[in-house]
Amino acid sequence: MPSAAKAALKKTEAKAQSAKAEVVKNHAPKSHVPKADVAKAQVFLVAVKRRREALRVYAVLTSSEAVALAIVESRGCEDATVELVGRLSKKLARPLRLLTGEPRLI
Repeated sequence: MPSAAKAALKKTEAKAQSAKAEVVKNHAPKSHVPKADVAKAQVFLVAVKRRREALRVYAVLTSSEAVALAIVESRGCEDATVELVGRLSKKLARPLRLLTGEPRLI
């Protein structure tokens, strides 16, 4: 009997291990951007000035200035002046947890 109990215990342990591996596989953190692209991306600051409104500054994680300007302009900035005003360092941008191509109001 003890050998049958040991065999049953080993089977349940094996099932638990495979279930655990499946859960880890399905719930692994997914990166929105491949690591190769993240190294090339920078955080650009884009200012939007509308008539009779306060100046708004957006932070955009992209690979180029032109793409950052296009992303902010596509958010419905009709009759607004859009211009690049600067960049953020990696140290300042990290806490913002920006996603590529998604402008964030600062």
